[in-house]
Amino acid sequence: MLIRLMLIAFLAPSATPGDIETRAQALRADLAVNEPLQPQTPRITLERQLLISLERRRDLERVQSDAKTNADNASDTPEAPPKGLLEADDLRRKAQELDLSIDAGTRRLDIVYADRAAAAARLVQAVANVRQLEDNTAADDARLVLARLEAELAESNTAELDSIAELVELELRFQRAERGSIAKRLASAATALKPTPEEVAEIERRLSARSLDLQQRLAAAAKARDAVFDELRSKSATASPARQKALQERLTTRDTDIELIRERMSNLTIEQTAWHLAIRYWRDNDTGALVEARERGPATRDSIARRLEFMKASFDQFAAQSGALDAQFAQVPAAADAEDLHMLRDTMDERTRLIESGMLDERRVLALIDRLRADFDARIGAAAWKDRFSYTWESARRLASQIWNLELFVVDQTVDVDGRQTKVPRSVTVAKVVKAPLLLLVGLLIAFHLTRWIERYAQHRGVDAASARLTRRWTFGLLACACALSSLAIAGIPFAAFAFVGGAVAIGVGFGMQTLFKNLISGVLLLLERPFRLGDEIQVGDLRGTVVDIDLRTSVLRDADGSETLIPNSALVEQNVTARSRAVRQTLSVTVDAQSDPRKVSDTMREAVERHGLVDPSREPVVFLDEFPGAGLRFSMNYWVDTTPGTDRQRLASDLRLMILGAFNAAGIRLAQGQLDLRVHADDASKIADAVVS
Repeated sequence: MLIRLMLIAFLAPSATPGDIETRAQALRADLAVNEPLQPQTPRITLERQLLISLERRRDLERVQSDAKTNADNASDTPEAPPKGLLEADDLRRKAQELDLSIDAGTRRLDIVYADRAAAAARLVQAVANVRQLEDNTAADDARLVLARLEAELAESNTAELDSIAELVELELRFQRAERGSIAKRLASAATALKPTPEEVAEIERRLSARSLDLQQRLAAAAKARDAVFDELRSKSATASPARQKALQERLTTRDTDIELIRERMSNLTIEQTAWHLAIRYWRDNDTGALVEARERGPATRDSIARRLEFMKASFDQFAAQSGALDAQFAQVPAAADAEDLHMLRDTMDERTRLIESGMLDERRVLALIDRLRADFDARIGAAAWKDRFSYTWESARRLASQIWNLELFVVDQTVDVDGRQTKVPRSVTVAKVVKAPLLLLVGLLIAFHLTRWIERYAQHRGVDAASARLTRRWTFGLLACACALSSLAIAGIPFAAFAFVGGAVAIGVGFGMQTLFKNLISGVLLLLERPFRLGDEIQVGDLRGTVVDIDLRTSVLRDADGSETLIPNSALVEQNVTARSRAVRQTLSVTVDAQSDPRKVSDTMREAVERHGLVDPSREPVVFLDEFPGAGLRFSMNYWVDTTPGTDRQRLASDLRLMILGAFNAAGIRLAQGQLDLRVHADDASKIADAVVS
């Protein structure tokens, strides 16, 4: 390899600008003399290619001189820190552009080095051919001339690639120096810059100016599109197929222009959002803006990157179509067709330029997002612990909010809109699922305390405890149903979400809950019709007792022994029920001495019984003189008692006997000698409306 490079350097010495220009003039003169007289020959082709290469080398030398001057002066750039936020952002934007240029220049330099190695190999081969022909005395002079031209062309191409490589290296050196200067200026900023009101106003002014410009461009593009459409419609019948295709492509180009302008408007909206988030974070230290930017930034960037890839594919497609049209020009027989093809190619070229401009706009937005994100990361990395804690707290709060609003599933709810049935999708989120039970729990607590207060108030107003308890249960059940429906409505969960559950419940009711619902409906009928009330004595079949509770599904009977029995409500509706009133008549008999005053005995017994609190005061006790058994007088007394739940009639009779004996002792009334017949009988009596207990 070293020998080959030394050979190249010996055979292709560095030519001065004067030598290049002298050789170029000689080639121009030779081509001017020979080209009109001779057809296209290999010699003329080589001379023409050599002339083009020499002219490129001359132009590259001028460009090299300017690039070297710029590279030498790059170190003289002042490194003053940025004075404001906009200047700092401009420096970051320029640094991004320089990074892209440096990366592209590095790749280009690698390609140039590869081409230079291939050109050097061709030069070695061309020099070897020249040496071989020169050593061969029988060789043709024309072949030797062609070989020397090929060697000279290979040498010129190699020198041209050397100049390109040197030019690229100079540009890279200048760009790296400028990039380093920008990095020093950005690093020299002592603290994080905050936007001033003037800079915020300038940002708003720039964004507004771009928005107005895009609106004007959109209006002009729409107008141009209408003009092309009118032309296509007016000439569709008379134009040639080539003209129609050209006009159709122009219409498509105008549509593409409108679509790209709208895309720029969308990008401008993204820029406005990004700048507003940045200003909130830079100026107001709002960590919520940082969290929002990190949440929305990646998705937005990916969306823009996908659109950019689509534009690249479209650009390559239209560029290939435009290149294919150039190859058709030589095959067009008529001038009119050539004109149409030219118009078609110009349309394709215009569309390619529009897409290329759109790609630049997409890259600019991506660069802005990357700059702001890098700035956010740098600032949060150097922030104090309070700012970091605030950022962590805001991130946790946003995460909790996302989980809280997470959509579990969607239910189609049918609503009536202007007399038409329309299905509206309603989402069921975690928040709704959590709020519904909480609202139900709060409603049940309120209903519990409210019904408890109603029960106490009813008892205070004289309603017996059993009736008040039953009222409380039914009221609480109704309020619980209302709370369940209200909690679903307030939480925003549609009832259609329970359609599947409702169907499953319906199946369960059909197969396993007939008895339950039959008892529930029977309980409702008992409460509405009220064939008996709490405290009434009833008999169902062989079971006899007092009704102490009526629930939704069952009722409770308490017999004379105090045992309680649960009876399904359906049995109370379907079977024969014998009811007795709570107010019953009882009879008490006593035999006193025959010498006692009958009226005094009667009054004493009546007064003693009336003092008892369970005796019905609305009905006066009645005393009868039944018979004269031997040496005594037998009296019997009928009185009424209210047999409320818990009343022990045997104990009541015992209390009355004791009260009568005490009254007899106080009045000096003696019982018959050797006899004490005191019995109580309970006879059926008619129902009374209310019972008064003193």
